[in-house]
Amino acid sequence: MHNFHKILVGLDLTDIDEQLIKAASFITTAFKSKEIYFYNVIRDFSVPEELIKEFPTVVEQLIVDRKHEMENKVNQYYSFPDGIKVNFLVKQGQPTKKIMKFADEKKIDLIMVGRKPKPKSGGIIINRLARRAGCSLLIVPKEYDHALEKLFVPIDFSDYSLDAMQQAVAIARSNTKPVKIIAQNVYNVPQGYHYTGKSYKEFAAIMKANAEKNYEKFIKQIDTEGIDIEPIYSLDKHDDVMGTIFAVAKKSLADIIIIGAKGRSATAALFIGTNAEKLVQIDSKIPILVIRPTGRTEGLLEYLKEL
Repeated sequence: MHNFHKILVGLDLTDIDEQLIKAASFITTAFKSKEIYFYNVIRDFSVPEELIKEFPTVVEQLIVDRKHEMENKVNQYYSFPDGIKVNFLVKQGQPTKKIMKFADEKKIDLIMVGRKPKPKSGGIIINRLARRAGCSLLIVPKEYDHALEKLFVPIDFSDYSLDAMQQAVAIARSNTKPVKIIAQNVYNVPQGYHYTGKSYKEFAAIMKANAEKNYEKFIKQIDTEGIDIEPIYSLDKHDDVMGTIFAVAKKSLADIIIIGAKGRSATAALFIGTNAEKLVQIDSKIPILVIRPTGRTEGLLEYLKEL
């Protein structure tokens, strides 16, 4: 389980902030977070030199106004759990780089960002953070209803999906309401199956039985006592793993999708996994939590400077 002691919430002062701040209230309460940073980035802009001479404090005043606006929003929607330290910061620059640099310096455990409905902007920043951030990432859509009672975890029995499942169990234990975890494994029938003399249906049954055996080994690695977990096995008939995952998550009325990322070295952090990246890019109305251990991407910022 990854403790979210330090959280960064990226606000852009639009209507998505309400859902994001309310989600931050739940997360900081559930995980007994110690510190939260509400963070806004003003994109770089050029001010004519003559204007700076006439109004030398224009940029500073903009930052002050932004900070006040953030404070007003947070005071309206945040519950302020006991013992948490709350910070407000406004920076100027390229949003992804500023967020990543700050998260690295402060050893942030979780970055929270909002997802706007397409075709509005925001997707590029989410994709970059999902690939490169050195910590976990929670993507909150505008339709988020603040419930976390049905957790959906795609699993392939790897260490990454083990991370995701452990986090789901931790969330279930921290919730005061009953929580159900749906663990979905997507399996397929490999090409060449007909050389075995088996039909497609027969070989699909073999693959499912193998997945069930792997699940039994997988789940024994986690303390699941008292946790309601339902394994689901889905046959991918059209070579579309992410489409299969999202369709089942939507049909299951999942409150959140939890996936594990790679990110175990500086270069690996650039690739969260092809399937996971596709899931992040889906214009989903379901929140997505990308689990990546804090600090596993040491040296990433230096590496990116060379790209």
